[in-house]
Amino acid sequence: MLIRAYAKVNLFLKILNKRQDGFHNIESLMSPVNLFDLLKVQKSRQFRITCNDKTIPVDENNIISKTFALVQKKYNLKHLVDVCLYKNIPSGAGLGGGSSNAAAFLQILNEIFSLKMSFDEKVDIMSKVGSDTVFFLYNQPAFVRGRGEIVDKTAVLPSFYVLLVKPPVTISTSSVYSDKNLTLTPYNTVSNMHPVLNYTDVLDSVDNGLQNVVFKKYPETYLIKEKMLTLNADAALLSGSGATVFGIYSSKKYLNKAYDYFKIFNKSYFVYKTENINNVI
Repeated sequence: MLIRAYAKVNLFLKILNKRQDGFHNIESLMSPVNLFDLLKVQKSRQFRITCNDKTIPVDENNIISKTFALVQKKYNLKHLVDVCLYKNIPSGAGLGGGSSNAAAFLQILNEIFSLKMSFDEKVDIMSKVGSDTVFFLYNQPAFVRGRGEIVDKTAVLPSFYVLLVKPPVTISTSSVYSDKNLTLTPYNTVSNMHPVLNYTDVLDSVDNGLQNVVFKKYPETYLIKEKMLTLNADAALLSGSGATVFGIYSSKKYLNKAYDYFKIFNKSYFVYKTENINNVI
C-alpha cells in the first residue's frame, strides 16, 4: 500500500510557557503544503525500513519504528511489515516530515491489518509518538495547542503560493527552546481566532516566537527571510524551529522570480515552490 505524507508550515507559532514535563505550551496555526514523502508498506516476516535518504535512521530511532512498536503492542499484530520510505521533505527543516511519516504509517497499518481504529485511538497513539503528529491525522489547516498534540479546531484558508528555502544547516529543536532569548507570549490567541481566514487575516497573523533565537544563531536564515521580502513575498518567516524559511505569495510571477533567484544563489539550498492545501484526500 502506498500513501503520501505531506509537509506543513507554521503560519504562526507562539510559545506560551514551559511545562513541568520540560516541554513548552504552544499555540500555532499549521497548514499542509503540497510537498510530500511516499511510504510503501506491506506485510513481511521481518520488520525493515529502507530509505532513499541515507541520513535518515532506519533502526529503532526512526519514528516509524516507534509507531509500529506501539501499535504492535496494543493490537498484538501477528505480522511484521516492510517499509519503503521515499523522502522529498528535508529532515531538520521545521516542515514536520518525521511526524507526517508517522501519521501516514499509522493510517496504512490501520488498513492493511484491518484494525478499525477509531479516530480517538489514532490520536492516543500519535500523541505518544511526537508533539505535532496528531495534526497530520487531520491533514488540513488547524489551530494547535498544548505541546502540539491538541488540535483545537480546524481552519479554512485561502489559496496561496509558498516558497520553501532551507540552507544546509541542522538545527536542534531542544537547543532553540532552551535558549535564554526565547520569546514567550503568555496569552491565548487561538480561542479568539475565527476558523475561516481571508488572505489579509493570514498575513496579519504570521509570527514565530522561535525565529529570533534561530536568526541570531543562524544568521543565514534571517538573510533568506529578508531577501524573500525584497523579492516581493507578501510575508516570510521561519517554519517551526527551522531551518526552513518560507515565503507567502499571491503572485505566481513573483513566486517564480524568487524561486529562480534562490536556485541560482546557492546550489546547496533546498528550494521548492508549491502551494498550501486545505484538505488532503
